[in-house]
Amino acid sequence: MNPMISSDTFGHVFAWAPLVLGVAIYAIVWFAKRAEVGGVGVPIGQTYACAGCGRRSVREHMLPQTHEGAVSYFCSKCAGAH
Repeated sequence: MNPMISSDTFGHVFAWAPLVLGVAIYAIVWFAKRAEVGGVGVPIGQTYACAGCGRRSVREHMLPQTHEGAVSYFCSKCAGAH
């Protein structure tokens, strides 16, 4: 006795398999992502990077310099050099 799958059953299995696997993957990702804490990793107070050395500080401690219509912020060490 040789067990065989009928062609209709074989066709139904391979017709529904991509949909079932897609929904299962989507559900797994949704359950994994819903427990994550939202928000972007941005600091509470906005900071600016020095255009010279890259040091970050609040805007009040940076010195703006305008050139050709653009504004660059420099720290106190780099402001004298530019």
